[in-house]
This record gives sequence, structure tokens and C-alpha cells, in this order.
Amino acid sequence: MKRLLTFSLLIPLLTGCADSSSTGTNSECAVEPTISVYNAATEETLYHEKSVCLDEGATVLDALQATDLAIESVGGGEMTYVTAIDGVEEKSAGQSSGWVYAFNGSPGDEGAGAKEVESEDIIQWRFEEDAISFFE
Repeated sequence: MKRLLTFSLLIPLLTGCADSSSTGTNSECAVEPTISVYNAATEETLYHEKSVCLDEGATVLDALQATDLAIESVGGGEMTYVTAIDGVEEKSAGQSSGWVYAFNGSPGDEGAGAKEVESEDIIQWRFEEDAISFFE
């Protein structure tokens, strides 16, 4: 009888736990692109490839901000220009060094604050010693 009583008390508790764990972060994400951050000058990965949870209409810049790395930028919105990530500043490895991003394997073709992302997208932010040559 004690076992039956104990079991009947555990069922609601277990059911309650199952309900709370079934609403994970994935169901709350409108898009989940994959992002990484790499310093090519030092060959150091600052943020290993991982999906981030974003709202619909999120941009490459929003994905970077979701990494929780320290970001410095100038401008705003579509015209935001990233000047430093995790303490690595543009021009710190030479006059032409700076931050760029690749979008699905190709150099970004619009500003980070303008380029919208989808779940299947892969974004790689890179610090390059010659940022201009990244686009050639």
C-alpha cells in the first residue's frame, strides 16, 4: 500500500518535470544560424562553431551579439561596423587588419546589420591581417 501511495505521488511530480523540460530553448527560437569567431592573425578560435537562438529578422550582427563576446562597433543598424571582438581591435595586426565575416562560405556582401539570417546559415567572423584581400 505504501508503494502505491508513493508511486501515485511521484506521477504528478514526474509529469510536471517532463512538461518543464519539453519547452527547451529550441522551440523559442525563430532562427538558429551557426556562428564561429576566429582570429586568423593568431590562428585562435574565440568562439567555437555553435548555433545561436535568434528572433525572426535577425542579422549577422545579432548572431555575433548572441555569442556574448565583447563587441565594439561604430555606426548603427544596417551601417554598423564592428571594430573589435573580444579585445581584438582592427589595425592591431597592421594597417589593413580588421574584422570581416563569411556567410555560407562566401565573403559577406552587405553590412552585418543588414544581412538577415536563417537557421541553415553558417556565419564565420574572421580577424584578418589584410581584411581587403578577404573580399578578392
